[in-house]
Amino acid sequence: MIVHMRWSLFILWFLHHGDFSWAERFTVVGPSPSIVSYVGEDVILLASLSPALDAEGFEVRWFTTNIFSPVLLYADYRIINLIDSRRALFQEKLKSGNVSLIVQSVRVSDEGVYTCLVASGPLEEDVKITLNVEVLGAQPSISMSSTEGQKTRLECSAEKWNPQPEVTWRDMNGADVTSQSTIKSERDSEGLLRVSSVLPVKEEYNVFSCLMRSKAPKPDWHSGLGIYSFSPGVSGWLVAFCVLLVLCLVVTPLLVIQWRRMRETNTRYDSIVGFLPIWFLHKEIEKSQRVTNAEWRRICSSAADVTFDPETAHPCLIVSEDGKEVRLTDTWQSVTENPKRFNHCVCVLARERFTSGRHYWEVEVGGKTNWDLGVARESVSRKGDITVRPYDGYWTVCLRNENEYVACIGRSLPLPLRVKPQTVGVFLDYDGGQVSFYNAQSRSHLYTFTDSFTEPLYPYFNPNLNDDDKNAAPLVICPLRTH
Repeated sequence: MIVHMRWSLFILWFLHHGDFSWAERFTVVGPSPSIVSYVGEDVILLASLSPALDAEGFEVRWFTTNIFSPVLLYADYRIINLIDSRRALFQEKLKSGNVSLIVQSVRVSDEGVYTCLVASGPLEEDVKITLNVEVLGAQPSISMSSTEGQKTRLECSAEKWNPQPEVTWRDMNGADVTSQSTIKSERDSEGLLRVSSVLPVKEEYNVFSCLMRSKAPKPDWHSGLGIYSFSPGVSGWLVAFCVLLVLCLVVTPLLVIQWRRMRETNTRYDSIVGFLPIWFLHKEIEKSQRVTNAEWRRICSSAADVTFDPETAHPCLIVSEDGKEVRLTDTWQSVTENPKRFNHCVCVLARERFTSGRHYWEVEVGGKTNWDLGVARESVSRKGDITVRPYDGYWTVCLRNENEYVACIGRSLPLPLRVKPQTVGVFLDYDGGQVSFYNAQSRSHLYTFTDSFTEPLYPYFNPNLNDDDKNAAPLVICPLRTH
C-alpha cells in the first residue's frame, strides 16, 4: 500500500512539473537569415520568442564564434557582460519576447554569423543571423605599365571596398572587354579590400573605362568610374594635324602659341578626345540607374489596385469618389473624427494594408512643387506633428521647392535626379524588406530603403500645402498598366 502511494505521489509530481515545462516551451525566430547593413549605420538583428513569452527572467546570449565569449550577455534581469558599448538590447521590450540585438555605427569587423541563444531553466533555443557589411570604396584609377615581354597593360585599382565589387571594362565603342581582364584583391589592416583589375591592350589608339560597383548597392551609392585614353606611337605630324584641327577656330596668334605649347609638353592631342571621358561617364551613370526590361516586368507584375482611404485623410483633404485622387482645400471639411485620421499634417493612407508579398503602384505628381510618397506602419502616430523617417514608421521620398528630391532617412538625403519624374512608382517587397522608388516614365531607379517589417504597411501620401496655388495640383493614383 505504501509502495503504491509513493508511486502515485511520484507520478503526480512528474505530471505537475512536466506540465509546467511544456507550458514554457518556446522557439527563437528571426525574420531573415541574412541582413545587409552599411558602414556607419545602425542595424537591428531581429529575434523574438514564439510564443511571445516574458523574457525578463531568461538568459539571452548573443555570440559569434565562441559561445563562452558573447558579444552581449543578459541574465539576472540585467546585462552582465558587454564587450562593445555599441551593442544593446531593447530591455523594455523583453516582456513581449523581443530579444533583438542593436548594433550602432556598424563596422566591417561586425560582419559575421550571430547566434542568439535564449535559455530558461533546462530549455535552450537559438537562431542564427548573418550580418553582411557593405562599404563603397574609393573612386577607381587607371594606370599603364609594361611587362617583361614589353606587353602593355592597364591596371584599374581602388581601395576600401567590401565585399569585392563588380568590375566592368569597356572600350571606346562601348564593347564589354571584361573577359580579357584579370582581377585580384587583398585585405588591409581594417579588413577592407584593395581591388586591382588588369587589362592587356593592343598597340593602337583607344579609350577605356573601368566601372566598379557594389554587388548589393545602397540606393544612394554611385558606381565608381575611371577612364583612360590610350594613344601609343602617335607621330609628330599626326599630333600637329590634330592640334591645328582643334585650334583652327581661334585667331592665328593664339593658334601659334597653343601649337608651341603642345609641341613642348607632347600632349599628343588629348584635348581633341577630352569630350570622350565625359560622354562615357554620362552613359555609365545612366546605365547604372536604368532598370532592365526583365526587372521592370517583374516589378509591374506585382501591380496593386490602391485607393485613398477617406477615413485617414486630414480634414482639409478631398478624396475623389473613386478613391484615386486627393487634393488640398482651404476649407476644413465636415468629417467624423476617428483614431485613424491625421489631424495636423495633410496626409492620407490607402485602404489597402500589406503584410507580405510584393506590391507596386504609381502616383502622378506632374505639376506639383512639393509632395511626399511612400509607406507607413499601421501604428504610426496620426495626431499632432509627425516625423517622417524609418525609425518612426515612415519610408518616404519627397519633393521640396519644385526641384529638390530627397529620401527621408532621419535627415534629408539629396537625390540628384537629371529628369523630373511626372509619375513615381513605389515598389514594396515586404518579405525582402525593401521599399523602392522609380521614375515610371524613364524606368529609372530613384532610391531604395532596406529594413525589416514586423507589422502591416499602408501606402502613404502627402500632397503638401498649396503654396499660393503653385502646388494645387492633386496626387493621382494611376490606373494599372502593362509596361
